[in-house]
Amino acid sequence: MRSARITACLLAAALLLPAFTACAGESAPLPESETNAPETTEAHPDPGTDPETEAPSAEEPAPEEPVLEEPEQPENGEGKEDLMHNTPNPWADGEKYALYLDRAVEYAKTIHDLYWDGESGLSSLTPDGGTPHLWPFTEQVGMVNGILAAMDKDHPERAFFEAYLHELIGGLRHYRVRRVKLGSGERWMDPDNFIADFGVNDGTPHAYALYSSSRHDKKQDYLIVTPDAVYFDDNVWVAKEFVAAWLNTGEEAYLNEAVNIVDWILGEGYEDAGALAGIYWKWSARFLFKGGNYSDSDHASLNACSTVSCAMVLAELCDAVSGTAMESHREEWLEKAAAMFRFAGEAYVDPSTKCLYDKVFLKENFASGTALKQQILKTDTAQYAYNTGTYLTAGAYLTRLLTDPAEAESVLTAALASAKGADKKFADRGVKAGQYSYPSHSWFTSFLVSGFADLRPYDESTGEYEEHMRSALDYAWENYRSSDGLVSPAWIKGWNRFNNNSRDSEDNPRQILYQSANAHCCAMLAGYYR
Repeated sequence: MRSARITACLLAAALLLPAFTACAGESAPLPESETNAPETTEAHPDPGTDPETEAPSAEEPAPEEPVLEEPEQPENGEGKEDLMHNTPNPWADGEKYALYLDRAVEYAKTIHDLYWDGESGLSSLTPDGGTPHLWPFTEQVGMVNGILAAMDKDHPERAFFEAYLHELIGGLRHYRVRRVKLGSGERWMDPDNFIADFGVNDGTPHAYALYSSSRHDKKQDYLIVTPDAVYFDDNVWVAKEFVAAWLNTGEEAYLNEAVNIVDWILGEGYEDAGALAGIYWKWSARFLFKGGNYSDSDHASLNACSTVSCAMVLAELCDAVSGTAMESHREEWLEKAAAMFRFAGEAYVDPSTKCLYDKVFLKENFASGTALKQQILKTDTAQYAYNTGTYLTAGAYLTRLLTDPAEAESVLTAALASAKGADKKFADRGVKAGQYSYPSHSWFTSFLVSGFADLRPYDESTGEYEEHMRSALDYAWENYRSSDGLVSPAWIKGWNRFNNNSRDSEDNPRQILYQSANAHCCAMLAGYYR
């Protein structure tokens, strides 16, 4: 029997949790869109990360476009998200639901008008131009998935957002890798593995899909890259959105693509030697050990942003594949997700704040060690809201999925402690009287919105933390919404928090990642009050 603490909320959580989660620095030069593109650099806009590099690609004949069969619909015929609407929501509020859904719809349509180029099927980095790397582009998909998850089937705008989702996924395919090159003309191609056609899975764990940090503007599914161009955390965010797209539409190709990405991440990025159970950050850096050069572009690192997010997506997949041919993978995914969560607690959670550190660098001989102290060279103790937020969501899912009551109780205890710590760590009470000010990176912050909501069925305190965030976003909407309809990503500190307005800069407050995250937060609040 499960403990009483978990059992009391389990049924409500099983039905409410997917509603909350179905909805993932320095300036970067504009990458060229030709096939033989020069090396380009992507900088994650937080001070602790390093540039991402897109490798050159070589011209080859374009592959034939795969012909996908008509997607099978879920058994209930209504899309997987129906599972989340079959029980009363104890904190439902019809007025707030309508308010935040209307805001999300209005905001997302503004973003569509300002950033989307229907002719090319791609978006700009800012309203003035620029090219987004994979990470910022993917959050647009997250925004639309969040809106669809919160919408009723008969909502008058649903057709628009379903079409928008399909367009955005077409744009994602401009970042999709066709072939990987190694040194001296060699190709990455384990005889047992292959890069599958888009949305096609042969039922084995050998059908891979991977996405590059930069895109090919003229062709889909065509990039030819080196491992230096591919990041495991970027691919986790893509997988997350394909899971959500499957839940929102029932299109089997989206589920297949999510599984193929996860297969690649686990096959190439999962490290479980000794006491480790983490995901590398950069594909090429997993082989690098440069001693005192503590850069995760130059030294093998297991990062919270790749490890904990992967645990979260694996847990979400365990729900998403129920009743499908992929259900046989659940046991492996759940086992690995739980192992990553435990590793995160040991390697990343700050004993004081209960929030997560950014990354650990591995010793060159880490594989010979059996304890973390023997395997970890250095810990980067920077703490970012999104790492803790994904930990909260992963913990909420695992609490419900794990069958061992002691293990489930341990996970829930850890997640709730981190939720309490996150409200203290990231909600600054000293900026504006009566308000809680969050970090200026709204995409980082957005994962606390979802994490607090996901834990609400287990502890009412997280509802209080959610209200702190809702109030801050309201303040931004009412005070820092500009004439073009965009909102400052520094919700309480406003537009003056930023000083870079370059069309090509990820530090520009109007860049697509920040703005999509703002709209996504509105959609998640709508789902919370639904």
